[in-house]
Amino acid sequence: MKKKLLCAAALCAALLSGGAPLADVGPGFLVPVASAQAESLYEDATLRHLPLATRTRYVSDGDEKGELLRACWTSVGFAGKLGDFGNIARALSAYSEEEAQNFAAARAKLAADGAMDRAEREAQGGHYFGPYQDMRNVYVRRADSLAVSLLEYGSSYMGGVHGMYGVSGVSFDARTGKRLALSDVFTDLPALAEAIKQQLGFDYPDAPFRQSGGEGMRETVDQMVGDGSVRWVLEPRGVSFYFNPYVIGSYAEGIYTTMILFETYPELFKTETQGGVFSWRGPKAYAMELPRHLSVRLTASPKEDRIRVDGGMEGITILDAGIPFKDPYPVKDLRPTFVSLADGRRYLYVDCSQDGVRYETRVYDMNGSEPACLGTQPMTRLMTAPEDASERGWYTLTDPEDFYMTATEGSGFAPGTRLRCRVGSDGRIEVIEAEGSVG
Repeated sequence: MKKKLLCAAALCAALLSGGAPLADVGPGFLVPVASAQAESLYEDATLRHLPLATRTRYVSDGDEKGELLRACWTSVGFAGKLGDFGNIARALSAYSEEEAQNFAAARAKLAADGAMDRAEREAQGGHYFGPYQDMRNVYVRRADSLAVSLLEYGSSYMGGVHGMYGVSGVSFDARTGKRLALSDVFTDLPALAEAIKQQLGFDYPDAPFRQSGGEGMRETVDQMVGDGSVRWVLEPRGVSFYFNPYVIGSYAEGIYTTMILFETYPELFKTETQGGVFSWRGPKAYAMELPRHLSVRLTASPKEDRIRVDGGMEGITILDAGIPFKDPYPVKDLRPTFVSLADGRRYLYVDCSQDGVRYETRVYDMNGSEPACLGTQPMTRLMTAPEDASERGWYTLTDPEDFYMTATEGSGFAPGTRLRCRVGSDGRIEVIEAEGSVG
């Protein structure tokens, strides 16, 4: 094993552009220092953002004795004109249809299992903990003229002490609609595995998996990258990898996530001349959805340049560069979107509701020493009626210069009006057009 690790490390080091210096992050963990030249190479202002929307359907199954199953699934499609992107539109339609079929099959089985579990517990005089749950949501991490990538977040309960949750991902070539494999993106999978191991050690210096040199984590990463079972998504600045509960840590440790950034590992990314699906580039300005509880790395330096958003009735919490910021604004539901502009400015838009019915957008300036709340705006990305318990549709914000919102009470427009918007000079949302009339 020791020889294998040394060979992998040597291979990874050989791939680093210009023999980039390595930073020591503890015994057995080294990572390359980011390259400013590489950072400028991946930004492409000519990439077109794609207007997408997600739609989540909710169901509840039961009988005369009560509820047996709560479940949902999410589809993804275009929210605007297709233009030259018929291939990716068809790919997303096929993906959504496949998810619908998988969900229907799982729904029938889980409802039957829930009924059987309840009957067995009743016969034994035990307590039934139901209903069962199967919740599937999708968050758009990237949607432009090169790639579309979706982060799938699922949670379930099938009896027992607690449920289970985890993430998966699917990425597409936006030009052809082809689903991407790791081998379409990276030059060398053993070197990629080594880079992931080093980044995990870098991101989690105190994690239990680092005990005994991280031997168990290393073997798991090698196996999962090798057999293609590792969870990953493309993002505007690199590729994020996810390790669900029990993979390299306990249930209580949650999901471990790390990111292979282009600016840190430029030679790991394939170009078209190397047989890659596309020469790696990312949009100069971008936006991406942030699922609750999960952090995302934004740049390689400083090492804590990550963001994570969570919240509830106690308020909204933003973990920015390792420092928690608490906004005592109670919410029952929230859906954050991180925005990075071409000039380097950053903002956070959090669609949220305090009562589960009236939605608005909480705006944060992310350019100071800590987040600064700019207040709320009477609009939301939710495009279905908030009181509709059967489905939730969301416009996806990918292009900071042109995206859709829905007017809510107090906006000056009739509630429910579709608005074309952009990020304003102060970070607040500006209306460009409302249902065909200039706003």
